[in-house]
This record gives sequence, C-alpha cells and structure tokens, in this order.
Amino acid sequence: MLNEVAAASEAGLRALGFRIGERVGDSWALILPNARPARRTLRGDRGRITLSEARKRGDVGGAERVLLVAPSASPGVLDAARLGRWDLLLWEAPLALINGVAYEAIGTGVPSDAPRRRDRLGQPAPLTQPAPLPAGLLERLPAAEALPSHTGGRPAWTRWAVARLLLLRGGAPVGHLSDVLGVSRQAVSRALTQWGALVRRDGSGVWTAHDDAALLGAWLAAYPGPGGRSEGWWHPLPPLGQARAAVLLAQREGASALLSGSVARQVHTPGLEAGRVEVLLRTPVDLRAAGFEAVPVERASLLTRVPRDPTVWATAVPASVAGQPVVVADRLLADGNFS
Repeated sequence: MLNEVAAASEAGLRALGFRIGERVGDSWALILPNARPARRTLRGDRGRITLSEARKRGDVGGAERVLLVAPSASPGVLDAARLGRWDLLLWEAPLALINGVAYEAIGTGVPSDAPRRRDRLGQPAPLTQPAPLPAGLLERLPAAEALPSHTGGRPAWTRWAVARLLLLRGGAPVGHLSDVLGVSRQAVSRALTQWGALVRRDGSGVWTAHDDAALLGAWLAAYPGPGGRSEGWWHPLPPLGQARAAVLLAQREGASALLSGSVARQVHTPGLEAGRVEVLLRTPVDLRAAGFEAVPVERASLLTRVPRDPTVWATAVPASVAGQPVVVADRLLADGNFS
C-alpha cells in the first residue's frame, strides 16, 4: 500500500475515534470506537473506488477481513459495505463501515446510523427501503401451476434475484441490476431472457415486470428458498432480545448477520406478533458465547443458517432491532415459508 494512502487512512481512522495498534505490512490492529478490537488487511489506492475494483480487492480469501480504503467510493460500493460484504474507510469526508455498521461521529463510538435505544422494533431507513408491492398484488396472484418453474439442476440464484429486484424496487437497467447483485451484465441479461414475456424492456433500456402478479407467481413457484442447513438454538430472552444478542455476536465474529423470519416480517409489517427468529450468516457462528443452548430445530427459539443463495444480502434492507442497527431480509424472502 502506498505511503500516502496509509497516512490518509490513519488520519481518517483517528478522526473517527479508532485507535491503531500493531502494524505488520498492510495488516493493522485496530480498536473500534466501541472499544472492540479488530484486525484488518488494508487495500486501497488514491482514487475513487468503483464496484469492480472493490470486488477485486475486497472479495479475497485469507485469515483477515479486508478494509477497503479510498478517498471516496461509488454508490454500489457503499451499498455493499452497508450490507457487510466488505469493510470500507473513506477519508475524504471520514466514514467507516465495519461489518455493516457506520461510524461518522468523531470519537463518540456511536455508529452514525444507530437509532435511539428503544424496546420496540424500529422502522427501516426510509431512503433505502424498497418500494412497497402494489396494493392487492397477492390477491391478483394467478395459479402457480400455469407459470414456469425450476426443474432441477444448478440453482438459478441470479434469475430469481433479478425477478425479486424488479418486484421490490421497480424498473432498472441491466447495469444497475448487475451492480446490486454483484454479477456480470451478461448474467443479468441471460436471467431476464429466461423470464421471457414476464418482463419487458422500454426504449430507454429499463427492464420492468410485464405484470407484477404474474412475475411474483412465477417467482413463488420456482424459488426453493435460500438453502443451507438450519441449526437450532434456544434462549429465554424474548424474540427481539434473541435477535439482538445473535446479531451482536455475529458482528463481533465478522459473519455479516441478516435477520429473516418473524423479525424481518415485523419490520416490513409492524404490529405482527413475534415468532421464531431466523438469522442468515455468511459463516457459521457458535451462539453459545451469547448464552444460547444448541437444541434440535423443532425445539429451537432461534434458527441460524448459512444460505446457499448468495443474493440474499443484495436485496436486504437496513433496520433496527432493540436499538441495534441490523439488516433484514427483503419482504419476499421474509414472507416465504421456506424449509
């Protein structure tokens, strides 16, 4: 890493209240503003970081999580960092995103996007919440047997995610869908072609659902769920307290927790009764460190799963649970009764 990039990164981290410890090459020991220790491998350059550059530098294996450093970043890079895909430090107007939590307030140790502490479930951030599904959409749903479905073979994660994005967020060009999902434009174009007459392209290159109800029906008939094996856990805390405890531990472990199940449904439809919590993780986390007991799935008050579907994070939305900034599964994934 260039000396001037290292110097700018150090200044940005200190301005945000981070403390810097031992450095071994590009591997830095950090103390976060909330007093938690972390070690990151810094990767960056002097220019604005783009999504393709972030994928190249941030999506690498290794013992340490990468911290992307740059003066500024494209919206796609920021969105992915907010969902925990990679960690990010921007030093031009200092901002750090660590495990999806943003730090902006100088030296306060309070994430800038953290809501006021409260007992009830908060609302998603209004600027990033997906557009609501059209009124009466589920009532107009056609019969599933008349619609195309997946017939086996390799799961069509990109195909299903493209449909989900069009239903949740409205029309978009191929390039935007590619950036959000982190896949090539060719993969998105192929997925749109597979949906056939259920989607259409206007003269400006924006793709939309030809009929929302028909596309939703096709997606419901085809999508098998996020996949992965569920693990069962039990804790005496109420559901929201369990969700918060699991998320805090997962963030500490760098596992990028994504809340689904009843908690996500409550975020999308406030007032629903809390039920069993489901947490999607990028890597397995042993919740016994947070006071949970491992139990069979049928006895569990909380389920964890490392999903096979890599797109579940791409359509997630920010929210707060018991005062903890989190991300939750999108409305379609949360509403689905997937095994």
